[in-house]
Amino acid sequence: MENEQKEKIEKFLHSKGILKELRRVAAAGRKSLVITFERLLEFDMGLAKHLLDSPSDFFNTAGLLLEGITKIPGLRLRVAGLDKSTVVHNVHAEHVGKFIQVEGILTRSSEVKPEVTEAVFRCRRCGEENRILQVGDLFREPLICENPNCGGKNAFDFVVESTAFRDWQSLCLQEPPETLRGGRMPRRLDCIVRDDFVDKAVPGNHVVITGVLRVVREGRRHERKKTFRKILFVSHNEVLQKGVEEAELTPDDNAKIKELAKDPWIRNKIIQSIAPSIYGYEAIKEAIALQLFGSESVDLFDGTRIRGDIHVLLTGDPGTAKSQLLKWAANAAPRGLYTSGPKASGVGLTAATVRDELSGSWSLEAGAMVIADGGLAAIDELDKMDPKESNALLEALEQQTVSVAKAGIVATLNTRTALLAGANPKHGRWEPNLNFSEQINIDPVLLSRFDIFFVVRDVPTPDGDRAVAEHIANLHISRKLPTRPPMSTDFLRKVIIYSRKNLDPKLSKEAAKVATDFFVEWRGNAKSQGNPVPIAIRQYEGIIRLAKANARMGLSDRVTVEDANRAITLIKRSLQEAGVDVETGKHDIDILMTGKSKSQHDKVKRIYEIIKELEGEHGGAAPIDEVKRITGEEGISSSFVNQT
Repeated sequence: MENEQKEKIEKFLHSKGILKELRRVAAAGRKSLVITFERLLEFDMGLAKHLLDSPSDFFNTAGLLLEGITKIPGLRLRVAGLDKSTVVHNVHAEHVGKFIQVEGILTRSSEVKPEVTEAVFRCRRCGEENRILQVGDLFREPLICENPNCGGKNAFDFVVESTAFRDWQSLCLQEPPETLRGGRMPRRLDCIVRDDFVDKAVPGNHVVITGVLRVVREGRRHERKKTFRKILFVSHNEVLQKGVEEAELTPDDNAKIKELAKDPWIRNKIIQSIAPSIYGYEAIKEAIALQLFGSESVDLFDGTRIRGDIHVLLTGDPGTAKSQLLKWAANAAPRGLYTSGPKASGVGLTAATVRDELSGSWSLEAGAMVIADGGLAAIDELDKMDPKESNALLEALEQQTVSVAKAGIVATLNTRTALLAGANPKHGRWEPNLNFSEQINIDPVLLSRFDIFFVVRDVPTPDGDRAVAEHIANLHISRKLPTRPPMSTDFLRKVIIYSRKNLDPKLSKEAAKVATDFFVEWRGNAKSQGNPVPIAIRQYEGIIRLAKANARMGLSDRVTVEDANRAITLIKRSLQEAGVDVETGKHDIDILMTGKSKSQHDKVKRIYEIIKELEGEHGGAAPIDEVKRITGEEGISSSFVNQT
């Protein structure tokens, strides 16, 4: 049987097409010949089955034959493209020793290390060089000299210059967020890749990997545990350019969605289908819907990029369903991930270098924003995140990349992700007499990266309280909504996929004029001396993003005046809640950009002027009591002076 399979492999490798490709491989100096499984199947079905059932025998035989044909040592045959992929959580004991294909997101990659394939040792006694083929995981050394006239024992020098090495790298594959429903934890699978397929992918890449599943004993060698660890030894690794747009829709799905596009109330129906079990919050639900649909990023001629993803921040009183909204959005998104700031994995929200379990060296591991690349990241309690994450998150939100330079690893990972974040007020409940940035423990520079802000208040009103209470009671009694939402979450997800896959709405001149007129009009209010700047260019860019997302939500390829007006309404509401100086009642974008309103900046400036004047009068330090007396006469409180 073995000879029969060997003859089939040899015949396959000597076929006309393969020999032609081998010549190309040799000319290019490559170490691998890549074939598709379909090609092997067409040549001989039995040989293809032999690969699946006995991959080690198949590849060992193919490797020896390839070396004989090409005279290139270490030339490998790699097989790509099995008929179907196995998800990580379905890789079980039955797959051990088999050739399988697994699809997922790469979350960790180690540095590339040299691995010995054939070691050379020089006998200290006679100088004879002994060659030891390195098979398995442990380094093998000679016990006795191969020279029959010597017989020296345990007296050898390792000859690095004559030893054969190959590149080695460990990877970690994780189930993609879009396959996780119902709160199931993602499973991981360790992988090992060698030779010219190292560094083919970086953390955050969506990959499909073929390889041989093997096991190694867990724990230390002397413990002799009965359980083993699964490791996929990679044959082929392909990076997929796969966002939510690549998900497959059936012809029936496409027909239903095209029919839906004719409905003039499509936007309202989508908004009503957002988190239907949560009562009210129409504006927040509209913002979440726009996040899910998103807009295309714009790559400019000079290499810069304008992001298309929309970032939303929810804050306010406890018990107002903020976390539930985040969890619903992460579950409904075609690719969504939910995590909590203080409970994020050891690598945090972006990326970090960690110790690799297989090699013991430093490796690069992706955080939540990288794993959710191309989708939505819902991060709760953003105000409690590690302060060290703040700078990395700045880059992740605006530039949509994360740069890592640590422990000899330098890399840039993609974070093309819409962020829906939740945060709690510093003082437990929202204080209407304090400015937005004073109540939330988030760096103002980070706050400025968000497009929309919502403050969720728990204000008692008899009618509102009764409506919410009856809504919740009905959920407990009948376990269903009093009125059915226009779309199921599954169908809404398909609409989002269709829209993102097929539509890139173009901004009409009329819509652009509406957005520009609004921006210029609001900015014009700042011309009067002493007035704060109410809106910045970032909010204008936000209007464009929201308008494009509105068009996508309406399944349209053109941004209309209506889309622009809806975007402006959301921005105005957001600035009313987060960008108004409570002291003056005026819109002031400095609250979000710098953390202080213009009136506060003016007070600080006046305090410094008074201190400088008093220093001149007293020939040195200004008396604090005198500073407080003068500032008090000008309406500046002692507490503000102390803070300054």
